[in-house]
Amino acid sequence: MQKQLLKKLCCPIDKSDLEVQIFTEQEDEILEALMTCPECNRFFPVIYGLPILIPDEYRDFDMEGEVLTRWGFILDENSETPQLLPEASTTE
Repeated sequence: MQKQLLKKLCCPIDKSDLEVQIFTEQEDEILEALMTCPECNRFFPVIYGLPILIPDEYRDFDMEGEVLTRWGFILDENSETPQLLPEASTTE
């Protein structure tokens, strides 16, 4: 995904601006990133340069979970909508 595309993207649910954490980039290309919506608290990963900006019911959270774990996050399965937690905040 080209960095300049970030200026045009918004949350597909509520149209709010997205906050972005870039994990892997190559020149002006974002390969891995996490976009989050501060309004609805949903998250949208960028995996292999592709932003995943689709509604929750069509997403494969098992596939995304592997990448999120590598970035230091886990899914909060107790939430009504999928939410992220930092790995350090989990209790076993």
